[in-house]
Amino acid sequence: MTESIFIQEVQNELSGSGSLPVVLEEKEIKRIILQSSRWFYENYSAAVEPQHYVIEKNDFNNPQFKKTRTLLLPECIVSVYNMKEINGVGRLGNIDRDFAEDRLIASEIFLSSFHGDDLVMRTAQYQYFDLSRAFFLEQIAYDYNRNTHKLRILGRDPKFDVYIEGYSKIDIDKLYDDYYFLRFIVGKAKISLANILGMYPFPLPGNVQVNFADLKSDGQAEVDWVLQKIDEENVPDWFFMYH
Repeated sequence: MTESIFIQEVQNELSGSGSLPVVLEEKEIKRIILQSSRWFYENYSAAVEPQHYVIEKNDFNNPQFKKTRTLLLPECIVSVYNMKEINGVGRLGNIDRDFAEDRLIASEIFLSSFHGDDLVMRTAQYQYFDLSRAFFLEQIAYDYNRNTHKLRILGRDPKFDVYIEGYSKIDIDKLYDDYYFLRFIVGKAKISLANILGMYPFPLPGNVQVNFADLKSDGQAEVDWVLQKIDEENVPDWFFMYH
């Protein structure tokens, strides 16, 4: 959906598809969209998508990085939730296809020692899985600020290329197609229109009277409904328990 079609949809909601001689200016709707989209990108899972990036090790030798220990990431990145060093060297000093994550998974499924009673073998197998992580990816301490888009490296400098997992904003025209986003903007637009009508009262064509108090209440109820629905979707996948 394009921006012009989305704005027209919002204006139709406010005026009852032209039934009422009152409309919110396009500039005000654009302001509401801009502010609301920032909240959606940071709090609504459907407004972002996972992305993967690779930072070459040469970037960590840059004088600017040496000075600030920060890298500037694209503005579309909302958060970074994983950062690892790419260390894919094989056992013989080259890339060994025989030693891969697929083989580890296969050995877990088809060569599981739970088919027998060899507890020692099972313990050794888990130690092998833990040790194998060093041959693939290594964790790097970092901190990311979503306002400055700066990724700060904590601790030692990476020695290899770095693999980053994060969430990136979807295109704004795709966000226009989201039902929750539409209802949220409509609710915010009703509140804004009610504030304007209540703050600067003026006669409408045909002496039409708009109950701005009910309009504002209806808009706030719609905003609260969207926030509740989004909050219900943002359930934790896991949690820590301390005794």
